[in-house]
Amino acid sequence: MFNSLNGLRYEAPCLPVIGGHSLWRWFAGRQVIAETVVDNYQIMKYKYLIPILVLFVACNHKKQTDENVVQSLPTSVYEGPIIDMHIHASSYDVNGPIPVAFCYPISTVIPYLDAKDDALSLFMEKMTNPDCEDPIWSPKSDAELFEKIMLQLENYNITAVASGSNKIAKEWSEKSNGKILPSIGFSLNNNSISPDSIKTLVEKYNFIGIGEVANQYEGIGVDDAGMDPYYELAQELDIPIGIHMGSGAPGSPMTITPNYEVHLSNPLYLEKVLKKYPKLRVYVMHYGEPFIDEMIAMMYHYPQLYLDIGGIQLTYPKAYFYEYHLKKLVTAGFGKRIMHGSDAMVWPELIGKSIDIINQADFLTLEQKADILYNNAARFLRLD
Repeated sequence: MFNSLNGLRYEAPCLPVIGGHSLWRWFAGRQVIAETVVDNYQIMKYKYLIPILVLFVACNHKKQTDENVVQSLPTSVYEGPIIDMHIHASSYDVNGPIPVAFCYPISTVIPYLDAKDDALSLFMEKMTNPDCEDPIWSPKSDAELFEKIMLQLENYNITAVASGSNKIAKEWSEKSNGKILPSIGFSLNNNSISPDSIKTLVEKYNFIGIGEVANQYEGIGVDDAGMDPYYELAQELDIPIGIHMGSGAPGSPMTITPNYEVHLSNPLYLEKVLKKYPKLRVYVMHYGEPFIDEMIAMMYHYPQLYLDIGGIQLTYPKAYFYEYHLKKLVTAGFGKRIMHGSDAMVWPELIGKSIDIINQADFLTLEQKADILYNNAARFLRLD
C-alpha cells in the first residue's frame, strides 16, 4: 500500500526518502536535536533509535517476503532460437517392426521383469503394443520421418546437430536449408570409420564434428586406446566431439545392446583423456547420468567440458529429472555449459516435448533457459 507524505510517495512501513534526504539522515537529525536539548539524559538518543530498528526489521522482512513471492511466480517461456545438439539421422525402420511406439518416461516402460521371462520379447511387446495413455508412433517411411523432423525444427525455430548414418545426415543437411548440421557418428566395433574418412567428411562435406561416438554400447570405455587417433584428429581439426555416456534403452544389456555396460557412463573415465588432449572440444552426451556428482566434479575441474541433456528429460519422471539431475547441475553452478538435446531418434515429436520440459522448469530463470536451449551450444559450436 502506498501513502503520501508532503507530496512524496512512499511504501509503508518503509520510508525510503523524506524531503530529499535518506531515512537514516532524517532520524539522525532528530537524534542530534534531542541530545542538544537534553544533554544530561543520554537515554533520549536510544529512544529515537527505536523507530530506526523497527523500520529496518520491517523493511528487511518485506525484502525477504518479496523475494519469496518472486521465486514462487512461474518463470517465462523462452521463445527464441534453439539448438538441439542431439538428433539422429536414420532410416524410419532402424528400430525394428513398423510402426513402433514411444512411451515416456522410458523408465516405466518395463516396470519389472521375472527372470524366467525373455527381456527382449517383453521390450518389443511394449514397443508394438504400448500400454501408456498417449504413445508417440514412428513414421512409416523415410520421407515422412524427414518431413516430421523439419516440421518440428521450423515450428520451434531449431538448428539441430544430427548424427547416426553419415549418409543420411549428409542428405538431410543438404535439403534442410541450414536447419540440420551433420556430425559423424560411429563406434569402434560397429559402424567404424577411419580418421582419414572423418577428415574428408569435415573438410569436403562440411560435417561440423564427431559424435555421437557410441562405444558404450559395445562395452568400450571413453579412455580406450583405440580412440586416441580420433581424439588426436579432433584436436588437430579443432572440431567438437560428442561421446555417449549415459543410459540406453530400458534393459539394454538384456535386450538390443547386450555389450552395453552401465559403469562406462561414469564421467571420471574422461579425466585421462582431457589431460592427454587439453584442447579437445568434448561434450558428454546424456551427461553421464546417473553419475551426477561425478559429472559435477569433472565440470568443476575441467571448465572446457560441456554436456548435452540428450533426451534424459524423457527417460525419467519429470519431478525426478528436475530435482536430482537438472536442478542439481544448475545449482552447482554449471548452467553455462548445459546444452539442450532431444535424442529424438525416429519419434520427431519428442523434439518439441523435450523443449517443453525445459520451459516448464520453474526453478530456471528465463536467462538460464536461454542458455540451455541456445546460448551455450552457440558458444560451444562457435556459431556466428
